[in-house]
Amino acid sequence: MLAPDPLFIIEMIIPVYTEEVYIDSHYLDELGHVNNTWHVHWMQDVATKHSALNGWDSQRYLDFGACWFVRQHTINYLRQIREGDTVQVQTWVSEMKHVTSIRQYRFLRKADGVVLAEAQTRWGLVDLKTGRPRKVPEEMLKCFLEVAN
Repeated sequence: MLAPDPLFIIEMIIPVYTEEVYIDSHYLDELGHVNNTWHVHWMQDVATKHSALNGWDSQRYLDFGACWFVRQHTINYLRQIREGDTVQVQTWVSEMKHVTSIRQYRFLRKADGVVLAEAQTRWGLVDLKTGRPRKVPEEMLKCFLEVAN
């Protein structure tokens, strides 16, 4: 039997998770648009829900003895979000290797599909006992990055 060609490219299917947020007055700042801190809040919320749907809820991370911690957020604000908008907050894991993961986000206005913001978070997997980086296990990789034949 021949060994696989090391240059063989594997196609990856990266599932996208979407939540909708209706923008009412409590999201607004004194300028009448959504305060930028809400973007980070929504990013954390959809990341947590997406992780749980992929089999890694809070309890599983605690049982495993490691958890993801934010190393860097990057957000590009493209359009203002206003009261009455319904925003689709999308997320997916674009990369996961060694001790890090990169999660992407897209904020779309539901009414017309216009991209309002794009974001990325670089996460680090940390051992809860030692506080040191911990290698991403194969079982976690398989839950977030599905390989197609």
